[in-house]
Amino acid sequence: MLESRARSVCLLTSSHPVDYSRFLDREAVSLAHAGYHVTMVGLKQTGPKALPAGIRVIAVPENRGLGKLKTLRRLAQVAIAEKADLYHCYDPWSLAVGLWIRKARPGVLLVYDSTEHFPRAFLERDDLPGPVRAAGYALVRYLEDCAVRRAHGIIETNPTRARRFLVRGRKPVLVPNYPRLNLISGMGGRRKPWFAYTGLVSFHRGFDKLLQAFAQVAKRFPDARVRVAGSFDPRTDIKEWTRSYLRQMEIEKQVEFLGWLPYEQMFSALQPCSAGMILLQPLRWNDYTGQPNKLFEFMAMELAVIASDFPEMSRVISKTGCGWLVDPTDPKSIVRTLEQVLMNPAECRARGLRGREAAVERYNWSSAERALLALYEKVMK
Repeated sequence: MLESRARSVCLLTSSHPVDYSRFLDREAVSLAHAGYHVTMVGLKQTGPKALPAGIRVIAVPENRGLGKLKTLRRLAQVAIAEKADLYHCYDPWSLAVGLWIRKARPGVLLVYDSTEHFPRAFLERDDLPGPVRAAGYALVRYLEDCAVRRAHGIIETNPTRARRFLVRGRKPVLVPNYPRLNLISGMGGRRKPWFAYTGLVSFHRGFDKLLQAFAQVAKRFPDARVRVAGSFDPRTDIKEWTRSYLRQMEIEKQVEFLGWLPYEQMFSALQPCSAGMILLQPLRWNDYTGQPNKLFEFMAMELAVIASDFPEMSRVISKTGCGWLVDPTDPKSIVRTLEQVLMNPAECRARGLRGREAAVERYNWSSAERALLALYEKVMK
């Protein structure tokens, strides 16, 4: 607990729901348990959630396109009214709000928690004209330059993404996307020849490649299933493509869609599965350099991991022996691994157990939490 009066912290996001798991279930909870008064301000909640003592959440309406300015204005109004000691910002636009507050109140402390490579993310948006992407990229670079000079702390999730700050002379604190083990018990029990897919169902996350590979093994292994916990990407025709492809390949009964599930329910729904699929495509820098939440969640659930052979995921999977790496652009590479899992369930189980062991020993929120709280203790002196 804090020795002096409890300090107030305002966590800000203009891009995620106010109850997004990393922000609320992990960072906000850790700060509240450490004695800080925490207010989480972000977009509308995805569902009802019981909050621990010491945390308030305030959801602001989400507006897209030019309406984003209205969202930011409301976010700024709520944030300034909090009169917090420290503002913890999760994206460039909430960072702009934090920088504005710090200019108006020089005594305010500021932390920039960069959970993505935001400049590259903006540059790679294919829903915007080229000149708009270039202008957005320049603006985000400028805001991050301001954070390098003016923020009291910068957080990143892995070494690859941290490099853009290191070359500017600022060393971020690494707070990885590790899960809380108290939410995920080792599941044990008999596993079925099922594969888990979680999160956004989209082309850039390789869902089409997964189905193309699964269709080639489904007839040989009629008990095999793909269980999907997530929603379809509304920005593309992936939902229509999926329905058509399932009918064409006659595998509708072997692919189950659960829709979006609350965090804890998702773990229960995936309990019968043997392996978790992460087939991010190399089209976006953030996907290529990421260590997604689901990597460590699958490990904690004792699921073997089948993942794209990208630098940060490869580092974890190769070190722990918790799964297989594949070329996510090549269904044949995925087919070979699916066949290994289905023909050798004992090996799949062994890799899942190695993942759980590694999660218990290292890849869990307790280790990430220490880095977060150490930063706060340093900043709040």
